[in-house]
Amino acid sequence: MIGLGIGLQAVLVLVGILVARAAITTARTPQGAAAWVVFLVSFPLLALPAFAVFGSVSRLSFGRRGHDVQAFAKPEQGRLDSFANLAANPPTDGNTVKLLVDGQATFDAIFAAIDAAEREILVQFYIIRSDAIGHSLKERLIQAAKRGVEIRVLCDMVGSLFLGPGYVRALQAAGIEIHGIPGPHRALGRVGVNFRNHRKAVVIDGSLGFTGGINVGNEYIDGGKKFDSWRDTHLSVKGPMVAQLRDIFAFDWEAVTGKNLPFLHSTAPPDVDGTQRGLMMGFGPTDRLERGSLLLCGLVNLARYRLWIATPYLVPHTDLLTALQLASLRGVDVRILIPEPSDNIIAWYASRNAARGLKEAGVQICAYQPGFMHSKVMLIDDDIASVGTVNLDIRSALLNFEQTALIEDRSFALDVESMLEDDFSRSRPVAVPGPWHVRLLAPVARLFGPLL
Repeated sequence: MIGLGIGLQAVLVLVGILVARAAITTARTPQGAAAWVVFLVSFPLLALPAFAVFGSVSRLSFGRRGHDVQAFAKPEQGRLDSFANLAANPPTDGNTVKLLVDGQATFDAIFAAIDAAEREILVQFYIIRSDAIGHSLKERLIQAAKRGVEIRVLCDMVGSLFLGPGYVRALQAAGIEIHGIPGPHRALGRVGVNFRNHRKAVVIDGSLGFTGGINVGNEYIDGGKKFDSWRDTHLSVKGPMVAQLRDIFAFDWEAVTGKNLPFLHSTAPPDVDGTQRGLMMGFGPTDRLERGSLLLCGLVNLARYRLWIATPYLVPHTDLLTALQLASLRGVDVRILIPEPSDNIIAWYASRNAARGLKEAGVQICAYQPGFMHSKVMLIDDDIASVGTVNLDIRSALLNFEQTALIEDRSFALDVESMLEDDFSRSRPVAVPGPWHVRLLAPVARLFGPLL
């Protein structure tokens, strides 16, 4: 702090110490807390604005308050019921859940649903691009608005940074409400660089929902300029789970706009042909408990003999890494599919660092070869599956607002098994410790895990 007056230096150091106390109480990991304390006390002039943008948020304050854990007295009917208190929602029967493999099938289904909407369309994505797919979504929403359909759109302000004002104005001119999600309240306002809303959802008339890994962009169909193809997984839902998905959207809508989502009569009745039991769960960094971490570790611990996972980013925090290793050591067939070509080189190296520790415990790590693999899927034994927005990384577990559909149904699990078997057949085992550049850079990339 050369050049600053002694008095100003003392004030900055004092403020740095006070903020360091906040960092100790709110940081997601001991390592993060220690790093912030050293930075804030040693270089407060640089660290204070950095903490305002990247530092942790209190889970007990701010406008975006997390869901509270609730207790349900209902006796268990299946293994999924063990997550009811964590999800603050009981599992529901009478659902119909269908896999949508890759972008073309997903957009075909979503666009057809939008075209058939009669009362309400809710749209939320981390990324909306102003490309051919993005404009197709925009035009369909405008046509639906002309039919008198109420439409509300949310997108993350980091993920959709380059959407452009023209796109937004076209929707607003049609009477469509669209808002960027800026993140929780911070010292410098609602800056959401580190705490992103990664959720993807479309809800039609309160009775049909979509969620999964796919955002709105051409690359989710053809791989874009970087990849030969893009492997992803989405799903469609009918039945009571749609009401839970709508509630998650309503939570974000109220946090951003300060307004409650209007009540929709007869929202998400049981599907007449629905036979599947399921639960839609949302969580984020403002929750009182680390519900994302608890969910992931709980799902891993639930596995008795099989745990197959597809994730584009394998950067687990310590608790999750330990749970995965222990699952393998107790005899569970743990297989994890990650991409070979990646959209994030640091995440690629960090994944290889995690792969080393996991393979030492007997976990099979395979790299998908044909293109970028972006699916977020877990298959547990032969009856439980998770499909949603959740990656197996620190960001999804601790820093992002996420959601996933949990389904307890043997027929759906069989569909997921078939899909993952095909994906694994297009992969090859990750070499450990790997070539020299992996041995050199993978441990370094691990240090950037919370920022990936």
